[in-house]
Amino acid sequence: MVFLRVAAHVVAVNLLVVAGALVGLVLAGLFPALASGGRLLARAVAGEPSEHLWRDFWSGYRAGFRRHALLGVPFWAVGVLLAVDLAVVQVADGPVAGAMLAGLTLVGAWSAVALAHLFPVTRRSDDGLLATWRYVALAPLLSPLTGLAVLVTLAALAVVAAQLTVLVPLAGLSLPLVLSGWLVDHRLDALDALDATDPAGPRSRSLG
Repeated sequence: MVFLRVAAHVVAVNLLVVAGALVGLVLAGLFPALASGGRLLARAVAGEPSEHLWRDFWSGYRAGFRRHALLGVPFWAVGVLLAVDLAVVQVADGPVAGAMLAGLTLVGAWSAVALAHLFPVTRRSDDGLLATWRYVALAPLLSPLTGLAVLVTLAALAVVAAQLTVLVPLAGLSLPLVLSGWLVDHRLDALDALDATDPAGPRSRSLG
């Protein structure tokens, strides 16, 4: 029953995230939608699923719209740069193309891990934009094993999606969101446990 409930949430939240992104014309709406959907999925995984998905999604979407829309700006910028560089790589050749492709892979992987940290971090902290950006940007360096697990999970999902394309419209956004969020939450929970016993002060909640 728990698995079926989580699966139902994954599909429902995926549709809500798409709707939220469209309401915000994608550029402004995608990150608030992912944040609100990620919160609902985290609750479902924790055994406290929402009984009012529609209401809870849109209330969270509205409450965090401005903050998450702004937090998404650097990721949009990196995405544009990666797309431009990829177009250049496709027409380049030789060692230059190889070096550019390696750089693209590294930046893309780093950005994916940083993005996976963004929503679990903002669920735990109300810190400002700069502090949050700094924390998630350093997350791949500070938690390399978690970052590796996130990348392996995303790669596996990409392979599965390529074979089972029906999953893309059903869970193309929410499944990566819930799995990567679970991995990052597990790491942040471990840091919180250390914070509780370490007199030196908090590691994960204070992002500054």
